[in-house]
Formats: sequence, structure tokens, C-alpha cells
Amino acid sequence: MPSQPLDGLKISSRVILLEPGMYIFRYASNPPADKPVCIALQQAPLGKGSIDFFPAEGVSKNMLTKLGDTVIARVKGGVTTVLITEYHMFDDAIEPVDLRIDRIDNSPAIMRTFAVVSSDSAPAISSETAPFPLQLTVHLQQHGEVVSSEGWAGAPGSDEFIEGFAIDWPNKPAGVDLLYTCMVAGSGPSRNVSTGNFVGLRGEGLPLICAGFSLVGPHRKHYELIGHIVFGNAEPQRLVTNQMMHGPTGTEPLVALHITITPVTKMNAARFKSPWENSAYQQNIIAASQPA
Repeated sequence: MPSQPLDGLKISSRVILLEPGMYIFRYASNPPADKPVCIALQQAPLGKGSIDFFPAEGVSKNMLTKLGDTVIARVKGGVTTVLITEYHMFDDAIEPVDLRIDRIDNSPAIMRTFAVVSSDSAPAISSETAPFPLQLTVHLQQHGEVVSSEGWAGAPGSDEFIEGFAIDWPNKPAGVDLLYTCMVAGSGPSRNVSTGNFVGLRGEGLPLICAGFSLVGPHRKHYELIGHIVFGNAEPQRLVTNQMMHGPTGTEPLVALHITITPVTKMNAARFKSPWENSAYQQNIIAASQPA
């Protein structure tokens, strides 16, 4: 909803859709002291589920007012919606306030021994070992399914956004796996899935606005996740593991993704170039979409 001025007070609201589960809402901006922005959370009258809020110390009436303010939310009984209302207590414009929403993972990935139970030690890794080949399948707004064996798809600054994606890791070594998640515009975070699974939507015309990646398993420390992610017209960002990544305002659509996994060595690795510095890689477009 557009901002509504009220005697110097500007109010803007949006609604997000959340599936059953536990979520953490955190105020992740630090606006100037003379230009405070308050964020209020409340259940919207949509959906069949219900939501309970558990504010942290110093948070009153589910109103987030400063950096670090936190509210835990429990969604139960079905999909529900949350009304997020921003109160700008001034007339001047400032940088958008970032409200970070993370879903608490309760999948098997939380186990320290997730993916593999093995008494064997990790194999020795040569410093000459090349990155593991990953196959990235994305569903683009206009072209549908795009498959890249180079582990990347899309293009920075493109008008065509990514609706969903899946990552396959052929010949994946024992003791490690890749988990990933995303957020579709207008909804909450999806659950973490492992390689071979699809996240997001197909053919719904809704872009991804957030994505996160992490390595799990007892041998994860022997591997490194490297890549780039691009939202809208923003500059490519280097992937940061265990963190939900988004554009400058949190609303820019995902337009390009590049991901690879390399063995960790004790040598200093050379700079890893963005694949968009060399556009010779090919992406195969599939006319018929495949089910997840």
C-alpha cells in the first residue's frame, strides 16, 4: 500500500503470507535518531491459520523500533498472513528499513551428522582439485526452464526474473550436502531443501526476492561455497553462506545466480571471477517445464 501522510506521520503497509512454522522477525536497519521508523506486526484477516507473537525484552506491543529488536512468531493451523506497518515520523525520505524474516529450520539439517553417518575420515584433498560441477535449473519468467551445467543462469540487469530454481550436485562426495531456500514476492521464507529439490514457483509471474545457501554435514568444513547473486539492476553480490541474501531494498527480483563448490585448501586461492565477466557460457532453454 502507498504511504499515507497523517499530520507529518507517513504510514505504509504490506502483507506477507507465512506457512506453519516458527519465524524470527528482526529490525535490521539503523536509521538516524532524528528520523525514527517503527514497524508494527499483527495478524491480517486472511488465511486459515493463526499466529502468536513472542516479543523480546524491550519490545512492546510487537512494535520494532531500533536495530536488533526481535519478535518470535509461531504460525499454526494453516497458512496465515501478517500485516507489516511502517510508521515514518518525519517528512523526509530515508533509505528503506530492512525487516529481516528468517524461518527456524526444524528439518534433519539441524543434526550435526546430517546427510551421512560415516566413521571414515575425509579424503585428502589436493590443492589442484577443480570446483565440483553443479547443474542449475531455473524457471525464468518468459523462457521457462533453463538448465546450465556451469552452475549459473540469468543475466545481471535483465528484465526477466527468476521464479524458482533447483541445484543438482552430480557425484556429490560423502559427508556434505548443499541446502538452499528462497522467498517468493508476497510470501514468507520457504523451508530449506537439499540438492535436487526445487524451490519457488513455476509460471506464476512472481519473482524470488531472497535466497540463502549453506553447506551441511560432518565434512562441510572441507568445502567452500562460492558464487554470485544478482537482484534487479543492483551490482552482483558474492554469496555469503548461512545468510538470506536480497537486493538493496529487499524487493528487487532475482535475475541471475551463479554457484559452485570447491574443496578447501591451505593455499591462497586466486580471485574467483564472476561468470558475467565472460558471457561465453551457454544456457540450455527447455520448452516444456518439468515437475518438481
